Amino acid sequence: MAVKLPLADELAAVFARASELLLTDETVSRALELITAAAEMAVPGAAGAGVTLIDTDGRKHTAGASNPLVELADASQYELGQGPCLLAWASGEPVLINDAANDHRWPEWARAAAELGLRSSVSAPLLAGDSTLGAVKLYARHEDSFDRSTVRLLELFAAQATIFLINVQARESARTLSEDLRDALAHREIIAVAKGILMARHGLDEDTAMQDLLMESRRARKSLRDVSAELVSSTQPPR
Repeated sequence: MAVKLPLADELAAVFARASELLLTDETVSRALELITAAAEMAVPGAAGAGVTLIDTDGRKHTAGASNPLVELADASQYELGQGPCLLAWASGEPVLINDAANDHRWPEWARAAAELGLRSSVSAPLLAGDSTLGAVKLYARHEDSFDRSTVRLLELFAAQATIFLINVQARESARTLSEDLRDALAHREIIAVAKGILMARHGLDEDTAMQDLLMESRRARKSLRDVSAELVSSTQPPR
């Protein structure tokens, strides 16, 4: 028989693997797969879990789902502009549905969820300071599958998931910035070499050599970097 863990131990077990991910090269996509799978396993009776992320322009997408049913239920919310996880995001408060078939807050979405065989739902916002990144949600096939203790568990789960997402996204942003800087330096170096070739070949000063490169870039409809690379390549002796 499974032994029910105390809430603190349950959360610690759920995020043990998540903590390890921060030390690896895992992506946000993989992180969300972990979060949704862990959420489903942590709550008895859950048929699926998902994470909805909403950007500053209000664009919504299910960034992670442990079951295709979650994506279908979410898609109905996005299409109709109504539903529990959207309210959790907009209000910054958790939203509990005991029975979608008898819930009158979002009748169209409730019908769509019931047609998918989903009767219960609980959603908690992903809060980051004054901003809400989206919501994490659970669905169940039976009514009254969740209660206030589930809400509290999902709130704590969402808080940890938000911290996790922010850290992973910050790491990926830093990696992208680093790659962009390396690329920019490489471009600058090849352009400098190309300028030096023109200066030596035609006795030009640095500004005039740069103007010649720019004019060739516009004439050939190529980037300055590509024009410079072609010039440098053309001066290298054949192997």
